[in-house]
Amino acid sequence: MEAFIVPLLLIRLMMTNKGHIKEIGDSRVFIVEDNDMDSLMMDYLLSKETMTNIKKFRSGEECIENLGLKPDVVILDYSLPGINGMQTLMQIKKYDPEIPVIVITGNKDEEVAQGFLDAGVYDYIQKKENAFEQVSKITDGILNIMAQKEAKVEHRQSFVFVTSMLIIAALISIISWVLLRH
Repeated sequence: MEAFIVPLLLIRLMMTNKGHIKEIGDSRVFIVEDNDMDSLMMDYLLSKETMTNIKKFRSGEECIENLGLKPDVVILDYSLPGINGMQTLMQIKKYDPEIPVIVITGNKDEEVAQGFLDAGVYDYIQKKENAFEQVSKITDGILNIMAQKEAKVEHRQSFVFVTSMLIIAALISIISWVLLRH
């Protein structure tokens, strides 16, 4: 019976230690916007819905310099001082092609919009009525999807671990039983 104690303790530890699953509130969102009012509005709407960690940058260069902070989502304006949104997007995708980028801009040029879509942005939104609410909803949706994916991976890993521990416990019990009989 003692053979089961260590594996069972490990299983119990694994099942109770769920603190490392990423929650939406642990998410990091970059807002790259040179217009203070637009930046504040997006910050307000995102903060209202979740406890997301928001970092705001006024230029593409600032965003690129901080990619090491590992953003989960980048909200990007097109018209920025220094390098523009498209150049910033290219640097983000070069750093990590999996980072979802939402472009929000007042630019009405369809070629610019198509260029962003071809370059792999998650969504392209023109600054019109309800645009900031739309960005907030899309960002929230992305973060929810990411949290669900991480939870599935964590559950799968827990299942594999628990199964392994049960097999080890069974093998230890069988070996102990065989040794005690001889």
